[in-house]
Amino acid sequence: MDTALAKARRRILPLIVACYVICFVDRTNIGMAQLTMGADLGLGPAGFGLAAAAFFVGYVVFEVPSNLILHRVGARVWIARIMVTWGLLSAATALVGSPQGLYLVRFLLGLAEAGFYPGIILYFTYWFPQRERARIIALLMAGIPVSFLIANPLSGWLVEHAGWQAMFVVEGLPAVVLGVVVWRVLPDRPVNARWLTQRESELLTVELAAEAPPAVAVRRTLVSTPVLLIAVVASGTVHAAYLLSLFLPQMIAQLWPEAGATAVGLTSAIPYGFAAVAMVYWGRHSDRSGERIWHVALPALLCAMGFALAAVVQQQPLLVLGALTLAAVGGHAMVPVTYTLPTLMLSGRAAAAGIALVNSLAHIGAIFGPMVTGRLREATGGFAVPLAVAAAVALVSALAVLVFGRTRGAVSHITGNVGNRA
Repeated sequence: MDTALAKARRRILPLIVACYVICFVDRTNIGMAQLTMGADLGLGPAGFGLAAAAFFVGYVVFEVPSNLILHRVGARVWIARIMVTWGLLSAATALVGSPQGLYLVRFLLGLAEAGFYPGIILYFTYWFPQRERARIIALLMAGIPVSFLIANPLSGWLVEHAGWQAMFVVEGLPAVVLGVVVWRVLPDRPVNARWLTQRESELLTVELAAEAPPAVAVRRTLVSTPVLLIAVVASGTVHAAYLLSLFLPQMIAQLWPEAGATAVGLTSAIPYGFAAVAMVYWGRHSDRSGERIWHVALPALLCAMGFALAAVVQQQPLLVLGALTLAAVGGHAMVPVTYTLPTLMLSGRAAAAGIALVNSLAHIGAIFGPMVTGRLREATGGFAVPLAVAAAVALVSALAVLVFGRTRGAVSHITGNVGNRA
């Protein structure tokens, strides 16, 4: 069994993490592009917020159907389709010449990418048992801070020296290439993996089947109180992630007005270095202890504290950067443990629908968050109020996961599947 899992980690994770890095680059590089794109297209803070939000409209609309299709046709084909279409659309952003064109491309990009992240979480349930799942998701999610460590400096350099159009083309095409690689080499399930022996495949399949929760009707999943509570928790991670990924370059540029795009890219990568380490460590710690609830609540509280501190020290750039680093650490550390929660309760089509529903509902906030942030910044001239709002959202997430932990059905599922305290 351990041999099979070791092979799965080596063969599957590097490719999936690489795909996720590119996914997040293409989803959020509009934040770096705005440093010069705004002037070219006549796009102010409110218009930028609307463009950022347009992505999530398409994303939310197609999230659940996309994941159900993946469960039916297989991860290899569907993830490859997602990646090729989003890569082409991301590169096509270079062709827009008006705010309206940008809104349309961003909407189509969200429609194309819908189902990728929940599809990967579902795919992991086909390969990794609960005792491995938080650390595996943490390794995947470490792709977010890693993407900013790599892409922010690169994006800043491209914007400064080649233009925002070149940035979209250069950073969009790798998704197309990786999509072809996924289609060629990614096995759908252990039984399809040529690099597993028949015995290894059988042992892994038996363990996963033995711990799978009882089948639940998809319709019942969609109105489940525990699933809806997890969506509230996840909304805090989403709000934190996109406030930072979409607006951090602009915050840095406002704190250090003399900095060029390259310097802004390098500086805005700093919080993500700490977040990457914290995310992997915290996921491993949750798996070792078997505890889930406080492994979400504590980093959510840290995230809230970081955003609140950043809101009140706006005139001190280094303190703001330090506070935003705390927010990034907390916001990212809670993510992998959050997304283990629905997999403890659901399996099969219900898991496909439930995971996608959690992600979809969480991203409804991502539709309004960038628009609200853009308008508040335009109205107030700074980021203090949007940061205070982000602190409140993170606090609500911390409270929601504690309520989830006290939900009788949720606790029974968790303790029954993990075997340790919740």
